[in-house]
Amino acid sequence: MKVIKVICTLFIFGFVSVSHAAVIFITEKDANAVTSLLGADNVEVNGLFYNVRFLDGTCIELFNGCDNADDFVFNTSDTAFAAANALLDLVFIDGVDGNFDTNPELTNGCVGSRACFIDSPGFVPRLKSSRFRFVRIINRDEERRRKVDGYTTELVEPELDFRSNGARTYAVWSEAVEASAPGTAMILLMGIAGLLVSQRRKQA
Repeated sequence: MKVIKVICTLFIFGFVSVSHAAVIFITEKDANAVTSLLGADNVEVNGLFYNVRFLDGTCIELFNGCDNADDFVFNTSDTAFAAANALLDLVFIDGVDGNFDTNPELTNGCVGSRACFIDSPGFVPRLKSSRFRFVRIINRDEERRRKVDGYTTELVEPELDFRSNGARTYAVWSEAVEASAPGTAMILLMGIAGLLVSQRRKQA
């Protein structure tokens, strides 16, 4: 009976820890030890986990042609705004990895700017258009906080390129692959096998 209880506890602990993984900040330090935010993994949006990277380029280059709703991980207004809220609540924050809220210029693509504008995809507007409506997250430093901080929306041309704009970048999302789950399961199985062998030896 004790062995069964231990097994159940291990399973519960293992899978709960995997399903509630913490956000992992993807950062890079330059020669002056300044930490830049390149993106984040395990960002929870509507109960599911995603990875995000902040990249410059055109919508065509970064979003599989930028000509179909399926090119975007989030392609409805509800999911697009949920992703924007996740960035504001979970990624653009101050913490041990860096003060990415107070210092928005630390976000990749926004170096040298006191405000960072991040375009996160994206949904088809009600009015027919060849362009997609992106959610623009607005992050400003403490000295420039205004009521507009948060997010707004804008229609994005497929050719729009942020490489020449030091205050704007794209948020490129992908589904997170929980690589730790198989490893956790294997460790649990090995632990269970060891417990069973030990129990049999005691009974013998």
